[in-house]
Amino acid sequence: MSISKFKGLCCVCAIASFLLPLSAQETSIQKWVAKANRGDAQAQAYLGFCYENGNGVVQSWSNAARWYRKAAEQGEANAQCDLGVCYGRGEGVQQSYDEAMKWFRKAADQGNVTAMENLARYYENGIGVKRSKIAAEIWYRKAFEKSEK
Repeated sequence: MSISKFKGLCCVCAIASFLLPLSAQETSIQKWVAKANRGDAQAQAYLGFCYENGNGVVQSWSNAARWYRKAAEQGEANAQCDLGVCYGRGEGVQQSYDEAMKWFRKAADQGNVTAMENLARYYENGIGVKRSKIAAEIWYRKAFEKSEK
């Protein structure tokens, strides 16, 4: 899904999970769950990523989407983009291109480059929207300009 500041951390966690005994992995996830349950949007997004990829937990798209939604509703841009991908693919949620576009737009409006690229692809290919080369070009350009900064 989207590139986020949690991806590197998750890679480290995934590698470390092979080295940790199961009880230590469970304790680590329990700490993230506790933070997420207290409303920490970054912890919620991180748990979404863990459930999406099976890092320290059993892989579950429905749990990934649930945690992404909690973070996305608090304005966490990476989670908004990831939730958009869930809707676009129908992973853990009922497929809805309208919902995908809504979440991509929210993330893109906050400067999320992956969300901008996803919007561009949807417009370029007419996925859930009327095909528009102009709109696609606009979003590709915004993504390029943002990534160059």
